[in-house]
Amino acid sequence: MRLLETLKEKLGPQGILDSPEAMAPYLVDWRGIYRGSAVCVARPATTAETAAVVAAAVGAGIAIVPQAGNTGLAGGGTPPAEGPSLLLSCERMNRIRAVDPANYSLTAEAGCILSHVQEAAEAADRLFPLSLAAEGSCRIGGNLSTNAGGIAVLRYGNMRDLVLGVEVVLPDGRIWDGLRALRKDNTGYDLKQLFIGAEGTLGVVTAAVLKLFPRPRQRVTVFAGIGDLKSALRLFARLREASGDALTSFEWIPRHMLELPAPISPEASIPWPPLTITIF
Repeated sequence: MRLLETLKEKLGPQGILDSPEAMAPYLVDWRGIYRGSAVCVARPATTAETAAVVAAAVGAGIAIVPQAGNTGLAGGGTPPAEGPSLLLSCERMNRIRAVDPANYSLTAEAGCILSHVQEAAEAADRLFPLSLAAEGSCRIGGNLSTNAGGIAVLRYGNMRDLVLGVEVVLPDGRIWDGLRALRKDNTGYDLKQLFIGAEGTLGVVTAAVLKLFPRPRQRVTVFAGIGDLKSALRLFARLREASGDALTSFEWIPRHMLELPAPISPEASIPWPPLTITIF
């Protein structure tokens, strides 16, 4: 296929996978529920190479499926089983381009693993607050494209709220440089929001300027027994008020969910018997 020859010329031997064995991990989600096929897996290492992949695929009439850490549960990163498509992996675009502690910002490429971004922020005595179960393997490009939420949404918001600017390869292969780190930017349309949460349908995000925050100097974790949902909501409101709206996470866990591990983990125990506590 001429497309494969073109891509190998542009990306080099490390940039293209076309054997069934090499492509296999990219064509199935981690639960093994969704499976697809692709003419190849393209692994560009730069924004320019990503643009070349997109332009070549569009010119050949081949659909493109962007993939980041392949940790999603909805199959969005898995190519279809039928019809020619190209899987575009951002895993080699994994550089943290800049950290600006004074501006509380960090510029990361789409292939950066979330935990690596957290560590880079921490090294600068700053916090990147996005946190979720897959943070050791999910990548910033996927976090952006799915508008990831995680456990700190109450205080810091979704991924949409944690981005100052993005760099995107558009569907025709052009590069839009929107890597602005200016916080008080009231000029024109907020175009970056078109690509955050769009799951690659409007373009391939290749890098982003992320917001950093002061690191919390103290953390308090409470596990409380609550008798009903209304009491949980009252407690939630009181904690937000008492903390000056510094409450980061709040989760209500029904008792039957706590009891689920009992049949398979005899050592598991619930810290209190059934009870009713009302918060006024």
